[in-house]
Amino acid sequence: MDVNKVSVVKQNYNEKDPRKLAYLYPSINIVVYAKKVQEFCFYQSLDVAEDLANRQGYLLLPYSCMHWTRAKNYADDRKVKIGRKSFFMMKPNELTKNEINKLHDYIWEVVGHEPSFSKQS
Repeated sequence: MDVNKVSVVKQNYNEKDPRKLAYLYPSINIVVYAKKVQEFCFYQSLDVAEDLANRQGYLLLPYSCMHWTRAKNYADDRKVKIGRKSFFMMKPNELTKNEINKLHDYIWEVVGHEPSFSKQS
């Protein structure tokens, strides 16, 4: 599995930058504006964290894809917290078959694009 091909960031998240909406539409609902900016900033931070992890040979694995005892073992030095979500920097050869399957499902369901790697049976 190639580290640079696995991404937990939504594709084209930065095409619709909501930060300029407050200037263009001064009467925009503040709650809608805050949610859009919060989501944009989350994916922007996640993109930076993923880039740094890839440069070191790691990939970002969401906490929901790991067993809690395994996550506890890696929490000290490989945990990256962005907003309320936790991710772990893992080498591709350290992943179990179950984690690969869960990562595949996470990318398909949450991120919204077809993963570039296949599930292992």
